Amino acid sequence: MTVRPLLVALVALALPAAACSSGGPATTSFGSPASRAPASKAPSAPRGVVTVTEARAILDQWEKAEKEVNRQGATDWTAAEAGLAAEISNAEGKINKMLGESSSWKAVVKPRFAIPGKVSGAPWFMAEFGRKGASGWWQTIFQKTSAGWRAVAMSATTSKARPPAAARDENGLATTVAPDDGDALIASPRQIAQAHARLQSTFGEDRRAGRVFAADSAARLNAKGRADDRKELRDQWTMTVRSQPAQEIYALRTSAGGALVWYGIRQQLTMTARPGAGTTLGVTNRIGRALSHGNRFSRKAVFKDAGMYLAVVPKSPGIVRIPGEWFTQTSITGS
Repeated sequence: MTVRPLLVALVALALPAAACSSGGPATTSFGSPASRAPASKAPSAPRGVVTVTEARAILDQWEKAEKEVNRQGATDWTAAEAGLAAEISNAEGKINKMLGESSSWKAVVKPRFAIPGKVSGAPWFMAEFGRKGASGWWQTIFQKTSAGWRAVAMSATTSKARPPAAARDENGLATTVAPDDGDALIASPRQIAQAHARLQSTFGEDRRAGRVFAADSAARLNAKGRADDRKELRDQWTMTVRSQPAQEIYALRTSAGGALVWYGIRQQLTMTARPGAGTTLGVTNRIGRALSHGNRFSRKAVFKDAGMYLAVVPKSPGIVRIPGEWFTQTSITGS
């Protein structure tokens, strides 16, 4: 897995309070020990979806699986990842194989966890860690699947752009934000993902969606880049973009009242030659040439890609910034 630059506080589970006993037995007026009710035990602190020890074991197992996948060529990540994360990693592995390159792997160091007390649906938690010999921080969402615990969402940040900490309750547990919960935020997590997708599909022309994001966010910069390409090629090619958010969204409340939101987007860009254009379309970058097998297209070209994003959402009315993105093209076809 190679994350292109795109936190939380270590949680500690509170121990149950110990019940205290009194001194010697009391006596009645008849001189015999008085009967008394057994000391009541203090209620146990709420438990997270996993304990810190269990989270560390899951992270260790994933690290071993990740290392083995890399050793075998990094083209099948199903032993370590699931969903869109595995889709992106598999695509990256195949591209590296086409280019004759190998995936890098560095050991996990300094892990810490944000563990919710409860979630909607399958249990999940977030691990943040460094990599030995590397700068920056990685954030990974682990979720329990039918095949076991898998990484399902990822992000990476530089040390300077590290996101704010997740909020913790009195028991040290992280607080989740439901996909449709926009309380104290400029938009709900699902609305943020949808706004990002609309910006891509409209080449940045959806002003309402644009107001959700900072000007230097990946959402607005990528849309502007596509708009510039469309303008340059408009006399020869018609460009359309279909952008669709992934169903899975993971969000944590921050200590400042905002949110950290992980979401994914699948996208298809279609280039259709205008009548009488008389031009061919080719891809010049190394990855594009590999995926298109060096072909040039005279009638139609279809580019598919997938990306995963970490949105840092301040408390309303603050706008969304995206420290980076994990993105790759998955296929280029045409005629």
